[in-house]
Parts: sequence; C-alpha cells; structure tokens
Amino acid sequence: MNFKLAILFLLIFQFSNGQFTNTDVVAKIKTERIDDIIAINAEAANATEVYKSLKYTFSIFRTDSTNTVTKNNQEDRFTLEANEQKKLTSTSIGVDEKDKIIMLLLVYEEDKIVGKARIAFNEKEQKKEKEEEYVEDDGIVLKGIVIEETKTKPGKDFYDFFYNSYTLNSINGSKIVGVYEKLSFGRSTIIQVKIEDKVIHEFLGKPDIEYLEQMSKISIRRVYKYFKDLKKQKRDIFQY
Repeated sequence: MNFKLAILFLLIFQFSNGQFTNTDVVAKIKTERIDDIIAINAEAANATEVYKSLKYTFSIFRTDSTNTVTKNNQEDRFTLEANEQKKLTSTSIGVDEKDKIIMLLLVYEEDKIVGKARIAFNEKEQKKEKEEEYVEDDGIVLKGIVIEETKTKPGKDFYDFFYNSYTLNSINGSKIVGVYEKLSFGRSTIIQVKIEDKVIHEFLGKPDIEYLEQMSKISIRRVYKYFKDLKKQKRDIFQY
C-alpha cells in the first residue's frame, strides 16, 4: 500500500471512531488530598449558549493488593443553563498506597457521551505495544471500564455476574462496555451488553439466577472476541 494512502486510511479510521467530548459540555473531577483522605468534587460546565438536559455517571474503581476490584457508582439527571458550571456530587475516600483507584466521570446528552474526565491514584505505568494503546482524541485513556444502567433486580444480578467475570478474566477492554436494561412488553425487560453503540448480546430478563449466570458467560465470550478482533484489526492496519 502506498505510504500516503496508508496515512490517509489511518486518519479516516481514527476520525470515524473518535468521539468529540468536553467541547459543548466539559466534565471535571477535582480532588484534594489530606493525609490518607481524598476529597472529591465532580463537576460539569456548559460551554454553549443553549440550555442542556443531561445525565452523569460517576464511578470509583478500587483494586486492592489481591487484585480484587470494587466499584462505587453514582448517577443522576441534571440541567445546565447557558455557560453554567455545576457541582454534580461530592464525596471523600480513604487511600491505601497499595490500592489502585480510578475515578471516572461520564456526562451524557441523550445516549451520547459528551463529557468525560478520569483521575487515577497509585496507577503503575505499564509498557504496551503502540497498536494496543487506546487514547481518546482528548487525551484521556479509558481501559477496562464497565458501566451499568439496569432497572430491576434481575438486571442488577446479571450485571454483578458479568462485571465479576469481566474483572476475573482481566479483559481490560479498550472501549467502554455498558450493561443496559430497557422495558419490553408487559412487565418484562430486555438486557443488553453494548460496546459503544454496538449490541454484543441481548436477551430477555428473567428472575432466574442460573439463567442470568449463563447469559453472563455468553456475553463475556462475545465481549472477549470483540476486543480480540479489534486488536487484530489494529495490528493489520499498523502493518501497512
């Protein structure tokens, strides 16, 4: 392949897969550390002259010395007037130097991520192959993130099965994985596992633990294959 054509193809690929964030709505995480306590404020600012109706998800992931991951998640809807800045939530956490802590703030307009911020503590740098790195166009690295938007106990039970398997298998995907639940006919729901806008697996929600665990295993296999194929695709591109 001609070198110029290869560069052009890479640019098109990156542009088509990039997301424009922190442009109209800017997400911010502010921290202040005092001894072994971190005070945290999650904020959002409207950089436009237009009223915004939004939703945020603020997650704190803690990985301890045994590689056990715990997650604390907050989410809510909010509005921003033109050029308004607002505090979304505040909290404080204890810090152990052996624990890795990642804070992630995502701001949604409808179902699209329009703002995001990430802060990490005690995160060891790891050497990676260039083609395996995934850096958003605003410079924020997102790895191994799973978000939850469930509505019922079966949905939450499935998410717990899925997230535990995702962590234990060290999938650490380069794109955000979402577990979503939407209303279907009658009182039933549809549970979806999505990577960005692509539905990886969907099924009818049922209050059956064995069924939900089986659906989790199927979802994990499909998510693993998706990221494996994605890495192969990136390697094939860089070979040119």
